[in-house]
Amino acid sequence: MVSLNLTFVKDSLWLVCYYSHMKLLNSFLMMTALALLSGCATGPIPQSINEKPLTRIAAIDATGLFAANWDARTLALVQSGLSLVDLNSKEKQKLSSDSPVALAFSPDSSVLAAAFPTAKNETRLTQYSSQGQLLHETILPIALTQLVWSARGDLLVTGYVLKKYSFGGDLQQLLYRVNGAEVTETVLSGTTLKLATVKLTAAIMAKVQPVAFSQTGDELVFVHLHDPPQFPPYLELVYYSWQVGKSRSLQKLPLQKLALDWGKTQSVTVQSSVGALTFALWPTAEETESLPSTKVYRFDTGRLYAGEELLADWGKDAKLQRLSGGRFLLSSRKALYLGDGLRPELSEPYSEKQWTLRRWRFQGLITSEEYQKLLREENP
Repeated sequence: MVSLNLTFVKDSLWLVCYYSHMKLLNSFLMMTALALLSGCATGPIPQSINEKPLTRIAAIDATGLFAANWDARTLALVQSGLSLVDLNSKEKQKLSSDSPVALAFSPDSSVLAAAFPTAKNETRLTQYSSQGQLLHETILPIALTQLVWSARGDLLVTGYVLKKYSFGGDLQQLLYRVNGAEVTETVLSGTTLKLATVKLTAAIMAKVQPVAFSQTGDELVFVHLHDPPQFPPYLELVYYSWQVGKSRSLQKLPLQKLALDWGKTQSVTVQSSVGALTFALWPTAEETESLPSTKVYRFDTGRLYAGEELLADWGKDAKLQRLSGGRFLLSSRKALYLGDGLRPELSEPYSEKQWTLRRWRFQGLITSEEYQKLLREENP
């Protein structure tokens, strides 16, 4: 009788354990299903640059592409197409089922520019109002390399056209200035390529020929691919003023994939697989002395630096946009986050006098030292 009671107890305990495990398993499966259905990110929130954690505000495609106006009232992001989000009301408006490759808000936040690739290796440039109304749309015959607004409100687009032939190819780099429906085209460079060079560079041409604009947008630095008939191909770093329509050669480089960064200083950093090189555009003692004493922020392959100090490493695919009041937006692991704690900075205002001074400097009408002196007189 005792053995029967013991057997009964053992069987009961086994049943209790079995049903407990089944209940936990069902709960786990339900939570997993809900997470998948809601599209929630299951990974940890990325590290913050201070004691205040980042705030997750939206899911985003793996490209991590987004753009916000300066005061972060309106956000454009890519998630199964292009959407516009009001960050105050959280209302989301679908603008297109296609996914763009570049986004940018105008300086006054009134217009959103979006660039969509086409099947013919061209770019469909679309402009929306801040309320999501379609304003203008045009086809540009280029594969896109850069899309920015100048401080004055010029919409600037760069790209290239590669025509392939049996003997090689014909390569052009172009700049477009867009004002509503009006489009002005400028040829930046043109090169005839050998067949071997076409095969080597066709798939990576955008990374071989990157473009960086100044913060005011009236000047740019681009990379020109050269391919002499009897010599190996090489790259040339070129400084260009579209106000003047003239360029100046900065440096010749070996053929390779590059990235360009033009910050607040009058210098451009060229990043390659072997390291970084910085080229001064107007090297003068006075300009060097006028650089701010505070540490300059730099965002490089997912890492945020203040001077040489590493503040955060969010992974090479992360994207960052600074906002007013020291805030910033970060895309990482298919999610978009709002952060705070950067040193506040003002947006770059348009100054007609400064644009004129830079045009005179590029034309050689004033020296770099005179430019700095006149600049200080305007902003004592």
